Amino acid sequence: MNDHLILGVFLVLGAVLLITGCTQNAAPAQASQQVTQQLTAPASSDTVRVASSTLGNILVDAQGKSLYYFAADIPGSGASTCSGSCAGIWPVFYSNTITVSPPLVASDFSSFVRADGTSQTAYRGWPLYYFQGDSGAGDVSGENVNKDWFVVRPDETIMIAQRSTLGLYLTDRMGNTLYYFAKDTPATSACTAACLAKWPPFYAGTISAPSVLDPSAFGTVARADGRNQTAFMGMPLYYFANDTQPGETNGEGFNNLWYVANITGTIPAVPVAVPTAEPTPVPTTANPTQSIMSYGGY
Repeated sequence: MNDHLILGVFLVLGAVLLITGCTQNAAPAQASQQVTQQLTAPASSDTVRVASSTLGNILVDAQGKSLYYFAADIPGSGASTCSGSCAGIWPVFYSNTITVSPPLVASDFSSFVRADGTSQTAYRGWPLYYFQGDSGAGDVSGENVNKDWFVVRPDETIMIAQRSTLGLYLTDRMGNTLYYFAKDTPATSACTAACLAKWPPFYAGTISAPSVLDPSAFGTVARADGRNQTAFMGMPLYYFANDTQPGETNGEGFNNLWYVANITGTIPAVPVAVPTAEPTPVPTTANPTQSIMSYGGY
């Protein structure tokens, strides 16, 4: 009887030790699982977000695919100039609901109905596209395709626009046209006083621009009136007061002195006045259009 009792006690003790050992071995695995769950970040619900790329910070969709703008589009016009075969290469981006996180702001996004009846999302008025040649997240192979397609940057201060009669030229981030003044010399503005009322200086501070533009080509001009002005290739940049919407180029060729800021930095020379044998008589009745558009000879 005693032998059986002793054997039973040993069996009970062995079982207790076995259970204790198994529990101790399982504890680290449970702790490891808890740590893993704590370190796993929740999936982002943003429909558009900022991602790092070889071109810097750019806009991407929820899956990380790069978004582009087309220089031939007119921001804020509610239309796209890419259709037909173009739309096959550059599919439109559209999200019914825009959810973003800082530094993006939801109010910068809008949507419009294209001519084909489909919808498209726009950022600061610029229609957004994908590039068919991008195979996955992080690809930016559409940058500078045909010299008029560019990734969208969240902090862009300089954009490029394209028109068939003007080529490629600079705009601000909202698509407002920028101009050169033929009377300016490198890093010096000749537009002062009344001239500035119609040709306000453009100043961006930090420059963020498409990769086709050399960042070192931009600089800052310290104007005589104490204000700063952004220059490209040494030429100060201006707005034109009679351009009231993005895409307008009403200042092009004005008085043969003002020209859109083409990306080559070139500008026609100031025309040389050729004296005539007899002065042209001044009309007794002022032409209203000439009176409005003279701006003191600027």
